[in-house]
Amino acid sequence: MRETYGVALPGMDLSNLPGKLIVIEGTDGVGRTTQINLLKPWLEQEGHAVLETGVSRSTLAGRGIKRAKDGNTLGRITLTLFYATDFADRLEKEIVPALRAGFVVLTDRYIYSLMARALVRGLDGAWVRNLYSFALKPDAVFYLRIGVEDLIPRVVFSHGFDYWESGMDLRASEDMYESFCKYQSALMTQFDGLVQEYGLEAVDASERVEAVFQQLRNGIRRVLKEEPRSAGPASRKKPSEGVGEETVVAEIPGHQVLAGGKPGE
Repeated sequence: MRETYGVALPGMDLSNLPGKLIVIEGTDGVGRTTQINLLKPWLEQEGHAVLETGVSRSTLAGRGIKRAKDGNTLGRITLTLFYATDFADRLEKEIVPALRAGFVVLTDRYIYSLMARALVRGLDGAWVRNLYSFALKPDAVFYLRIGVEDLIPRVVFSHGFDYWESGMDLRASEDMYESFCKYQSALMTQFDGLVQEYGLEAVDASERVEAVFQQLRNGIRRVLKEEPRSAGPASRKKPSEGVGEETVVAEIPGHQVLAGGKPGE
């Protein structure tokens, strides 16, 4: 029986799921897509059936999220609930069926990115964790960690600064570059906390693409062979251990970004 972080979605059978759920996490522009494009054919060459999925790709909510974000007017709760709906739909219709069929499910981000985004926007920590508590516990989560100074050139030379990736909805700065730096720094602070809380495995994403790929490949081989990690962060804390505390994770002039606070527009 697969475990969740809380209670499974109603009617969802989590028994007999022999596949592997592998997550590639990380902030915007860190190189997740590049690595997944390398990992998928490698896994298939190794003889594994692979399902690739990711945020905002559900039939139910994927297009709606993209259309709503085009208007740059989404409130923080609406955005968070949109993402949760998208994730629930993909979990029920893609991830669980693929695991039942024995696939390796390779997902570009999971609940951790969604939680980090919500927490940076000041939503209550306990509320956010409870919202995503129906999520399956993955077999492995590889967090591509990078500093803002290394991230900026990648973003500039790929697709440039984006409204949401720069946290412009937080009104931290009218300058998109400055807002990007502050927002991504706050996201990375949240991710560092999630690494400890949920046992994510950090990978140095500032290395060359080939070096990062090698680390991921070694880690995935270990998971497929069901070998234990040699060392890693502590397992997820109990809800009473700091969840929902109002902790400032970034100081932005005119906007205090919290890990706690009541969910409100």
